[in-house]
Amino acid sequence: MGAWTVLTLLLVVITVGNLLVTFGLVRRLRAHTEVLDELAGQSDRVLPAGTPIPPFVAQTMGGETFTEAGLQHPAVVALLAVDCPHCRTNLPDFVSYVRLGGFPRDHVLAVVADSERTDDTARRDMLDALAPVATIVCESGMSGPVVTAFAVQGFPAFYLTRPDGLIAVGHHAVRRLPAANQA
Repeated sequence: MGAWTVLTLLLVVITVGNLLVTFGLVRRLRAHTEVLDELAGQSDRVLPAGTPIPPFVAQTMGGETFTEAGLQHPAVVALLAVDCPHCRTNLPDFVSYVRLGGFPRDHVLAVVADSERTDDTARRDMLDALAPVATIVCESGMSGPVVTAFAVQGFPAFYLTRPDGLIAVGHHAVRRLPAANQA
């Protein structure tokens, strides 16, 4: 056997090995994607459908007192944390959802939680994005009145309410909410 033949066979073996490893990785990634999709679809960490909006009293960014009774229905509620990467990823989708759904500002509540380590620029960017479309309540971490009332276990949390004020659906991703006209 010549040197070129051996080299060609070696390259064929390496290529086949690479293909097998690649197919194995793709199969593994598909399995992980299915698990992540299942986890993202789980809504057991949000209030269930049919639950009334829990009572709360909070201060809006404008300094007004705001309660659950002040929220007009059907409504969209977003509970976000400035330091949460998933919240920042969902923010443009949330703003689009509100705009495409035609929700007036008094039908949209955005709760923005932060901490002492929160970057001021990130906070300002989030608030600036939400200001045109939502009534905004700023809270500190997991202990604010709205976050506590909604029993938030993780950010983000998004809710859509029915005209009677009961929760129609809640999820951790905006894309999981039904079209606003289907609630």
